[in-house]
Amino acid sequence: MHNQIQLPEEEHEDVDMAPMVDMVFLLLIFFMVASHLNQMDKVEVDLPVESHAAVPDEPRDRRTITIQKDGTIFLGSVPRTLDDVGPVVAKEVEQIKGLKIYIRADRGVRYEQVEDVMKACSQAGASEILFAAYESP
Repeated sequence: MHNQIQLPEEEHEDVDMAPMVDMVFLLLIFFMVASHLNQMDKVEVDLPVESHAAVPDEPRDRRTITIQKDGTIFLGSVPRTLDDVGPVVAKEVEQIKGLKIYIRADRGVRYEQVEDVMKACSQAGASEILFAAYESP
């Protein structure tokens, strides 16, 4: 009397790879689009170097204004004139309390141009202005 235990036959389960491949492609597309959008917002400028430069603590509630070497002004990534700066900033100051203006001016820009942008922002109600600079080693 031998009692034998019958083991069930091993079933080979196939793993469906389609959902994993779909997920990999979705992640790939996401990162491609995200990196493209990140590059779209940047206007190229050669920032000045400063020994006491520091990274601002809060990136939120900040409007970036870029001034290129040729004097072209960008609000975000949109080219604007100096006359446009005041009304656009005033509208945003109404919408966002505590709006900070982040000025990225090329090192070749005359101070008068930066001062004109600062005056337009001040007259529009922006009270805090930050300047972009590279920290010297």
